[in-house]
Amino acid sequence: MASQQEAAGYCRKCGTNVLVKRPGTNHVLHLLLSIVTMGFWLPIWILVSIKIGGWRCNQCGGRAKRRILG
Repeated sequence: MASQQEAAGYCRKCGTNVLVKRPGTNHVLHLLLSIVTMGFWLPIWILVSIKIGGWRCNQCGGRAKRRILG
């Protein structure tokens, strides 16, 4: 089961503040695959972990920027 990360953000397409999402990473699965393949899976794990594709608007699905609160 894939998890998702959610945050507040801004969608350029909608032009408003929205909830943004991006897929999470199943680190346990990637660890097991790295062990079974003797490390050959590590580059894929790294690419998945840096979240290629980025944040997406929950309403329209367009690219969005995460708003950092603080």
